Amino acid sequence: MRTQEEIKATHEKAERLKKKLAAMGIHSDAELDEAIKKTKLDISLFVTPMPDVETKEVIA
Repeated sequence: MRTQEEIKATHEKAERLKKKLAAMGIHSDAELDEAIKKTKLDISLFVTPMPDVETKEVIA
């Protein structure tokens, strides 16, 4: 079971995060989802493709 101090610390952390998000113009879950979608990176641009390797099905 969580102590009162842990609960209070979690609540304070959540309030600080809400203030930071509000400062960025994010006030709802929908706005947060949209911001996340807009800032997603396609990591394939940074990954070296694997060489073509013939694969064989393994039956155990």
